[in-house]
Amino acid sequence: MGAAQSNEHASTPEELSYVLAERFATKCFTPLELTHFKDNFFSRASEQGGLRYWNEKTLSDFLGIPDGIYSSSQEQPLDAGPVVFRMVSYLGAFPFQTTLAPSVLTFEAMVKVVVLLTERYGKALKRGHKDRVKLLFGSLADVGRKVPPPVDAEAAAPEVDAGPSNSHAPGFSIDEPANDDYDDDEDDDLALAALESLDAIEVFKHDYRIDKTVYETRISIDTFRRLLMLLLVIAPLKPLESLKVYTADLDARMEAIQREADSIIAAFSPQESDGGISYKAFARTVSSSLPYLFDPLTALFEHMLFSKNLDLSQHRQNGLVVETEVPEKEEEPLPPPAAIMLPGSFESAILTQTLTSHLSLFLPSSSPSLNLFRSGVKLHPVFSTNAHGSSLTSFSHHVLTWQSATLLILQGSRTDSQTDELITLGAYLPQAWKTNKHTSSNTSDLLPCLFQLSPKHILLPGNPSPSIKKPNTPPASFSTSTGIAVGCHIPAPSRTQQNHPKPLGAGSLLIDGNLETVEFYNEPVGHDGVFLPSGSPEDSPVKTVLDLYTLEVWGIVPDPEAGSEPGSSAVEIQRAKWEFEARDAERRRNVNFKMSGADGSNNENARWILEAAGIIGGNGR
Repeated sequence: MGAAQSNEHASTPEELSYVLAERFATKCFTPLELTHFKDNFFSRASEQGGLRYWNEKTLSDFLGIPDGIYSSSQEQPLDAGPVVFRMVSYLGAFPFQTTLAPSVLTFEAMVKVVVLLTERYGKALKRGHKDRVKLLFGSLADVGRKVPPPVDAEAAAPEVDAGPSNSHAPGFSIDEPANDDYDDDEDDDLALAALESLDAIEVFKHDYRIDKTVYETRISIDTFRRLLMLLLVIAPLKPLESLKVYTADLDARMEAIQREADSIIAAFSPQESDGGISYKAFARTVSSSLPYLFDPLTALFEHMLFSKNLDLSQHRQNGLVVETEVPEKEEEPLPPPAAIMLPGSFESAILTQTLTSHLSLFLPSSSPSLNLFRSGVKLHPVFSTNAHGSSLTSFSHHVLTWQSATLLILQGSRTDSQTDELITLGAYLPQAWKTNKHTSSNTSDLLPCLFQLSPKHILLPGNPSPSIKKPNTPPASFSTSTGIAVGCHIPAPSRTQQNHPKPLGAGSLLIDGNLETVEFYNEPVGHDGVFLPSGSPEDSPVKTVLDLYTLEVWGIVPDPEAGSEPGSSAVEIQRAKWEFEARDAERRRNVNFKMSGADGSNNENARWILEAAGIIGGNGR
């Protein structure tokens, strides 16, 4: 990284920034990763006046970010390259954004960028994860900020020495909003933790307090939409996978991508701010409603740590590990994207590639810290009204026999609306379904959640409080007489009347026994139910009644190939259960009710005996 500087001589923000980058490189990357990183950077870097740097085109070309893609009826293109470049230029100045941002993308700046965006800062920072949201907001904020003249790295380069002290262009004079929810002391923690061992606290404090104008900054809707569209496209991306795999068919998907992006933007309540998204709305929504929103950037910037010019195989020369250069190969045809949905009895009428990307921005899977794509889970088709009909008997046969987590998702339109606007609702249920007669609370380490995907993203998280874990408040339940209930209170059975499930707490979902009508309850308050409030400001409780078009249930399979012996995988076990159910149903249908009298008086007695033994159900099946 250049000549090492001692901490004693690091007395300016520029010098300290350089030393911090050096520390990041040694603590957060392996020697092999750093070798690949250097090859990727320096083999593509421009040079002028002794300065090696990347410009916007170099960054976009290396990452494979698509440029200016429109759909036939769309005004907003997918043009995220400038947004990502501005984010990177801001993060490259860490922790001195006040005086050094936007940063020229030198090698030292890119080291800090990759550490922050790939979440490798745990070895160098104490409170990095908590304050990462603040850094990301600052990198995107562009409304109400005093912006200096455009930075031209080539024009600035002749005036810059090769050392780190002048490798940055003049920066913004304001980097964060100054509203009631933005705590200066908390904001200092991230940078102070990074610098406390560099004997540079006083230099940092002087830099961070200087020329601090007190007014709010915001992220413009246009900027945020362009980034969201990119995140939706690259959500399934794996660390070493080519981005081209997911951008080949963008022309046909652009309208769907923008619709999902607009649904997500609505969750940030941009109407609260004049012309943009405030820090308050940004921090609240990302933390509570979209916890994996920026995960796709991790896989994207992991590309910096693998060079196609170097062979992963190593040999030693004079005791040192040496990388072998590999001649360029002709590009092979790109493989199709890995499907998250397993083959089964139906193909989804709801889950598109774009909608699945939306789910991955907030939905947990096998671990609370991993989203759908990073955990490698698969979705197995369990039930669909399109394939299996609108029969609760069919629902019972397919869903109640699935013995692991499920994803319920449905679409419909408002019963009282003059338009056919689709509303998409769903629920993640980490525990197997139960009938109303055998309800139980959630015992999984993962919490359920209730959500709306369109027209506005809403997430009602699971309630971790033990006070709501009662037998009569299951995450989900089913009854052939009352229908499907998610997050409801289930009354005790009565011989004299039919008791229906009751909405409880902040959110509930009720589907009638004919699978025709849906009631979605979203309350702004309420901590006594299965789900907690979304955290978004609502003027009043919302009850949405839908005409149900399509209902699907998908089984979440942690690892379809986990079984080493035939019949041991989760999918094979489930198929065996369904086959048994089918044989058992056939056996029940073939039960011979022998009638001793001409009037068949013994028929009812025989049926009663079979029901009591559990051979047939109360409805004769």
